[in-house]
Amino acid sequence: MKILVGTLYTIENEFEQCLAGIRQQTYTNFENFVLKNLPNKEAHERLYQTFMEGADEFDLFMKVDADMVIENKHLFARIVDKFNMTAWLKDLIIAVHDFFSDQLIWGMHTYRNTVRWSRNEEHLFVDDYPGKHDEVILDDSELAPAAVHCKDPSPFQSFHYGVHRGLKVIQPGRAELHVQASRDHWENLQKTWLNFLRTNDRRIAFATLGAELVFKGGIQPHHLDYTNPYLVNLFRRYERLSSAQLKQKIKRISLAGFAFLPSELRRRVLLAVSKSKTRGTLLFDS
Repeated sequence: MKILVGTLYTIENEFEQCLAGIRQQTYTNFENFVLKNLPNKEAHERLYQTFMEGADEFDLFMKVDADMVIENKHLFARIVDKFNMTAWLKDLIIAVHDFFSDQLIWGMHTYRNTVRWSRNEEHLFVDDYPGKHDEVILDDSELAPAAVHCKDPSPFQSFHYGVHRGLKVIQPGRAELHVQASRDHWENLQKTWLNFLRTNDRRIAFATLGAELVFKGGIQPHHLDYTNPYLVNLFRRYERLSSAQLKQKIKRISLAGFAFLPSELRRRVLLAVSKSKTRGTLLFDS
């Protein structure tokens, strides 16, 4: 099987490590291309279009983001074995180890060349599989972790990560909720905060800060694009703070995002408030 590996790169600190992890693979029947400095939505549309255009030449399409560092040099070989043994498999999603939360999260995607994508208005969940659920394997044990996610992030990269996760929790502007995703990203952010308390790592604090500023209000999905200066300017207000100062700032900001509530109730209230701004009504997820 021949693999086409696509990598999306903007500011990720791990880019060179990512490429090194790809190049070290013992399975060599692959090609890698990089899409640089594109807005998130445009980058994914270009990625999927390139995949589809290569369907006659390649058997598998693999998405390895620039913040993913592959440490297992036999990963590609084992992925090929998985597809060879599983004729119905269209999307193999392998969990990766997340630096921020110190846990496995989803994940690295490998698609069969028969997968097709169409243009849509999705701006947050751009990696969702366009086919049937029974064509997907979620692997969090056999091949996982496929990579280390954000192994060495910069402070702004960490902040941007937290903003992105926070937006996936409250999903502003979406006509239909992705409820399970909201819960999953909320859990990730809670573990990120606990990991900061254990490690006192400023980068992890910046991830939590980004999410809390989302919950406070005002940040929208279009702010995620690196071509938009909004998040850079916002980050500059906090970039010189120490770990101790960030901890206190996060606690104060979180009060504007209902941090006095129990965790799950807080998530539901944040999501309901976000939906009320979209639909003009307050409705809890079930």
